[in-house]
Amino acid sequence: MTAQKKPEGPVTTEELARTPQCNENVRQQMASEVEAFLANGGSVTEVDRGVRVDLPKKPENKYGSRPI
Repeated sequence: MTAQKKPEGPVTTEELARTPQCNENVRQQMASEVEAFLANGGSVTEVDRGVRVDLPKKPENKYGSRPI
């Protein structure tokens, strides 16, 4: 049996996403999108860590709600 040689360079999208060049491209694209958003009057609000929009709901008591 011979060991299979892995092809040079990224093969799958998962592997491609892990390359430093791809990460840098994503950072640059995101930075340009944020700049365009801010230039068009958009604003960014910093939210404290752990803040949630959907507050936990109080459990409903359904005991005895169905007819016999």
